[in-house]
Amino acid sequence: MPDFFYGKPLSPSVFPPDTDQKKKQLGDFFAGPALPPANAEKVPQIVRKLNEMYPGIQKWGSLGMCWGGKIVSLTSQSGTLFSAGAEVHPAMVDPNDAKGIAIPLCMLASGDEDAKAIDAFDKALTVPKHVETFGDQIHGWMAAR
Repeated sequence: MPDFFYGKPLSPSVFPPDTDQKKKQLGDFFAGPALPPANAEKVPQIVRKLNEMYPGIQKWGSLGMCWGGKIVSLTSQSGTLFSAGAEVHPAMVDPNDAKGIAIPLCMLASGDEDAKAIDAFDKALTVPKHVETFGDQIHGWMAAR
């Protein structure tokens, strides 16, 4: 697993972000070390390195949870090195990202995600897809929570 934050992840004590201070810390982290476009730019280099290390692997897929879902959206655009992508309880869902996705995509949302954004994202996808919301689940249901 690549260390996108160079050993300085957001402290688990920020979760849940239920105070103004925690919300600011989370916002600052997403606007700084976790800025999705900057981190998405790192992914092709990682995949190329993995191709060198494991030349027998012919196809790669990507799975992103929460913030990683946004990274999957950004790295699944035209010219991607991935063959399929999956987003689980995705964060920062943007229907504009869906328009450029060029590979099959699965999105599994929780009841905490913005239903309108998920629906618009689903409608904007033009590739084979499976988009489903598990309304009785919380954000993080397939990861640490």
